[in-house]
Amino acid sequence: MVEDRLRSGSGYSESSDGYSPARVLVIRIGRLGDTILATPLIEVLRQAFGPGVLIDFVVSPGASEAILKLDQRINRVFPITRRRLPWRIHPNKRVLEKHSRDMPYNLVVNLECGEQCDDFIKFVDTKKFLGRPLIHPRHLPGRHCVDTEKSIYADLLGAEATALAEPSLVLRPDPELQPIHIDGDYVMLNPGFSGIFQNDYRSHRAWPISHWAKLIGLITRQSGLKLVINGTQNERQYFDSLLEMPGVHSLFGSPLPVLIRMLEQARCVISVDTGTMHLATALGTPVIALFGPSNFKLTGPYSRTTPCKVLTSGIDCQPCYQTPAQKKCRDNRCMRTLSPEEVYNAFDTTLARYSDERQPQKPDHPQVNL
Repeated sequence: MVEDRLRSGSGYSESSDGYSPARVLVIRIGRLGDTILATPLIEVLRQAFGPGVLIDFVVSPGASEAILKLDQRINRVFPITRRRLPWRIHPNKRVLEKHSRDMPYNLVVNLECGEQCDDFIKFVDTKKFLGRPLIHPRHLPGRHCVDTEKSIYADLLGAEATALAEPSLVLRPDPELQPIHIDGDYVMLNPGFSGIFQNDYRSHRAWPISHWAKLIGLITRQSGLKLVINGTQNERQYFDSLLEMPGVHSLFGSPLPVLIRMLEQARCVISVDTGTMHLATALGTPVIALFGPSNFKLTGPYSRTTPCKVLTSGIDCQPCYQTPAQKKCRDNRCMRTLSPEEVYNAFDTTLARYSDERQPQKPDHPQVNL
């Protein structure tokens, strides 16, 4: 039984040839930010079963799959799309089903709050299953989604270890990564976000381009720091005017390992509500997060150790995500009224507060040439 091994502190289970490492499957199919916010479970599992535990993940293809393949604590990643497609005709689900029959799991943890993955319990061979459909976790007002996920496994894996766990990444070294160079310290700006093309750049999570331009001017004039703007290659069309400003460099279209390295070495990241915000937090880089319609108490940066500051305009209709008010909104007032001066002051305070404190040593990576 899983409970018995946890009590004994053993990270191994009996097999026909003696003992083998415990095997755990984690199910969390979502965007990059959802995947990052699921990583507190990794260290909880390693404490419960020992560092030799083999941890597999079921995630979305793309950035979520890529980031976990870079994490040296993860054994295998199963990318799944079209979650409602029946198992008998879903090739990737059938691969997972066969894998679990050949090497059954000791534990499966379903972190999904929706019903789309309820059928995993029928097809994945495991000794113990946590999460839906056995329980129905729900997001509560004022409770972060990470704490909702923790409620699924805290009783079995240990309440104390679970309470202390934070999003984290332990990345494999990449000796083939091409060096990049920026002359001096820099701040990373992340104005892009998922869904950016649904309504041009005027989507509700967008901070006005004019505000980004004014913020860049404030940072370059008053701090002397360089700026790097991140985004996908397709997003660059919205931000060309910013890239023409003095001291600004482009990271648009860079591969994920380059983005990670740049995030690790940035003095601070200023971002709208997006996966890169969570990635920076997990890497230990200070974050200024700009929130509009989304509920930062539910999906904001989650860390007790990484400096994070969430900024909102605080208007009475905020947050409004997935409500009738959001559908009717044509002004995007919650983001428009969040001023560049307020963002700069939060940035300046963050740097002043933490620049003289001893920070964890950043990895001594080769620099990145832009």
